[in-house]
Amino acid sequence: MEEVYDVLILGAGPAGLTAAIYCGRYNLKTLVVAVNFGGTANLAGEVENWPGFMGSGQDLMNKIKEQAKKFGAEFLEHEIDSVDENEDRFILKYEEKEIVGKSLIVALGTENRKLDIPGEEKFLGKGVSYCATCDGNFFRNKKVVVIGGADSAAKAALYLSEICESVVVVYRKHEMRCEPISLTKIKEKENIDIIYNSNPVEILGENVVKKLKISDEKNKEKVLDVDGVFIETGAVAATEVIKNIGLKIEGGYILTGKDCKTNIDGIFAAGDVTNSAMKQMITSAGEGAIAAKGVHEFLLKK
Repeated sequence: MEEVYDVLILGAGPAGLTAAIYCGRYNLKTLVVAVNFGGTANLAGEVENWPGFMGSGQDLMNKIKEQAKKFGAEFLEHEIDSVDENEDRFILKYEEKEIVGKSLIVALGTENRKLDIPGEEKFLGKGVSYCATCDGNFFRNKKVVVIGGADSAAKAALYLSEICESVVVVYRKHEMRCEPISLTKIKEKENIDIIYNSNPVEILGENVVKKLKISDEKNKEKVLDVDGVFIETGAVAATEVIKNIGLKIEGGYILTGKDCKTNIDGIFAAGDVTNSAMKQMITSAGEGAIAAKGVHEFLLKK
């Protein structure tokens, strides 16, 4: 007989893993499907804003995953090809297999936003990186550039300043929009410089990155000698795999209410993939809990 889960959870970041804990506590047969357990939270070298926890994002995600397992959640590490709806069932397809569930929580998170400039793809892994905490050690005592001006860029710059010779932050606006405490720390660092009102134009080099060409608001170009370029320009919601099932999406994000319901009965969404006002690990976890409660109530009514 076909195995049917009470709930399928797509994504295993703070939202998906927290949803798994709560679904397990509701005694729901739960399957979490993800390519990378922990999601982008794994990239946080030091988590300082999760109540009662200080440590790496990966350590925190591992703890939450183990807690979800304790309450019976099952896990499948695999990329999903498509998501379909058939009457009152939701079907995840991969390779030639299908997974069936009575409800679905979409917690796919986000993907790194690209610059789409010459040299970015060519030098990926050869001086271009989207994760300072992952690749920073390769640039110890070297010169690097961070592209961006929000929280992720600020944290990357501060982390890199501890191990690199120099860090230059290039931002397209006139002032960084990160948390004030992060900007204060950046200004106190002697080896961090900020270039405002400028955009990256091209990443240059032969076998590895050697230079970064930037252009200011007057289209005046300047070439920086660098060993590494860290792109921290934000992220976009990972909605590609669910785009065909009719979920309402606005500005690239899944529309939900306060109860994490979507426009499709039986589908809930949580975390950074939604139109939530705040993209933080702690708020994503909260939404995961709310989505799980919604699933429980939905199944009770059925």
